[in-house]
Amino acid sequence: MKYDLTSVGIHMNLQYECITTTINSKGEKNSAAFAFIYLGEDKVMCRIFEGSKSLKNIQETKKYVVNITQDPLIFTLSTIDRLSDEYYTDDEDIAILKDAGAYLVIDVDEIEMKTPEDFPIKNDTNIYFITGTIKDFVVKDKTAQAFNRGFSGLIESLVNCSRYKIVDGEKKKYYKDRLEENKRIIEKVSDENTKKAMDILTKEYEKY
Repeated sequence: MKYDLTSVGIHMNLQYECITTTINSKGEKNSAAFAFIYLGEDKVMCRIFEGSKSLKNIQETKKYVVNITQDPLIFTLSTIDRLSDEYYTDDEDIAILKDAGAYLVIDVDEIEMKTPEDFPIKNDTNIYFITGTIKDFVVKDKTAQAFNRGFSGLIESLVNCSRYKIVDGEKKKYYKDRLEENKRIIEKVSDENTKKAMDILTKEYEKY
């Protein structure tokens, strides 16, 4: 089945920050913040580092849920593994966030391990590429939009631009380094409009 995820701001081959929820065979639920990539039609992909509860649950059940939310508290508690049961629906066989504006239920097709040699990462930990098929797509809030972190990088660079113009020395270098890092992220995860905006902004930085 073909799915149109543009209603929640998701476009093909771009990367979005969502909350991945899983459940193990004992019924214990877990949430974590992971990047999510829509590959087109009914196919998706995510990458998870070795050693996480999410990976273990996915390997065990071959299923996970992508929850679309921009709630900062949910992102924080999920990242530090402190999201309590009250945040989940009462379903006993699947982990879904109550307050997710939309969610996708994913059946796993393939789990492929990549070593640091295959996919260089700073902490030299194996990473798993997980491809899957969308089995359900539910929109509860028509205003729900998936979050692309490149936009945050652009906003930070815009804020820093006015400061960059009036400082010098180490502070100027700091803002320029932040610009370069945000540009790197945008090139990796964002759409063409965001990339174009960053190119325009980079030329503005170059004037000073």
